Amino acid sequence: MDKATFMKILASDSRDYSNRPLLVNSVMKNKSWVLILLNKINDIENKDSSFSARILELSCKNDLSLLLPYLDTFVDIIAKLKLDASIRASAKIIELLTIQYFIQKEELYIKNMTNSHLELFTEYCFDWMINEKAIAIQAHSMYALYLIGRKYNWVHPALITLIERNLPSGSAGYKNRGKKVIYAIRTNTNYRL
Repeated sequence: MDKATFMKILASDSRDYSNRPLLVNSVMKNKSWVLILLNKINDIENKDSSFSARILELSCKNDLSLLLPYLDTFVDIIAKLKLDASIRASAKIIELLTIQYFIQKEELYIKNMTNSHLELFTEYCFDWMINEKAIAIQAHSMYALYLIGRKYNWVHPALITLIERNLPSGSAGYKNRGKKVIYAIRTNTNYRL
């Protein structure tokens, strides 16, 4: 697929599922096209930006390292997001990044993810949980914060307090993950998805 066709499909009104693999494969072959996706996501008022966020998420699931050259741009953009679908995709990407950093301990991610990135991820994830975003956003945020808490001691107590506050009104999925995260923190055991 050429760049013009890639951009045309991203901009089309069609959110046909059959286009997703085609777009993701194109990003895998042309890794600099991540910047195209980021530019589309940055159009935060446009409902179509969420489709680009989803394509970025799916591309990152295939090869997360493709985001690393654009990590600063990604971090700047997610601070401005308003649409839940874009936030959900971004929360999943943050979760993937923290897994590589804290669980896989991949040197590539440890070298490229700065304390500033981790602090901003912490801020965004707490904000999404406090503002009671959709359950998927909170679940990804909760796990990312659990992992980030391995580096920043203050995160775990704040996370426990927030989860316990939201447990009574949370969904079954929220309660399930929340209880597991709290148990892992309190018993100092590993919790893996």
